Amino acid sequence: MSASLQTSNETTDICGAQWLLLWTTAAYSPEVPNRDEKEALETFFHKFQDLCRDGPYAHGYSRAVKEHGPPPVTSRRELMLWLCTAENRCLKAAGLATNRCRYFDLMSRWRYADGYL
Repeated sequence: MSASLQTSNETTDICGAQWLLLWTTAAYSPEVPNRDEKEALETFFHKFQDLCRDGPYAHGYSRAVKEHGPPPVTSRRELMLWLCTAENRCLKAAGLATNRCRYFDLMSRWRYADGYL
């Protein structure tokens, strides 16, 4: 995760791009996915290949999955709170400030009212 993602959706490295993809996928997932949507989300998040291999955020997503299980996909809220916790672990390990894991704030950050990224 790139520190720039804390304030902007611009990214300059694979780690930032990876977190941007994870966050926007979660933010635009159904609030309560039906069976087919859940299956698609499980495939995406449970088999996601962590390409962030260098720097202070290296393997952050795969480490979170290994240590805390795959992200829950039964609701958008649970998924986004899991991602926030995982991202905060990466930030803390890199010596950076963590973010509040408040659902309303996360939705305001990652899903715009007009649907624009």
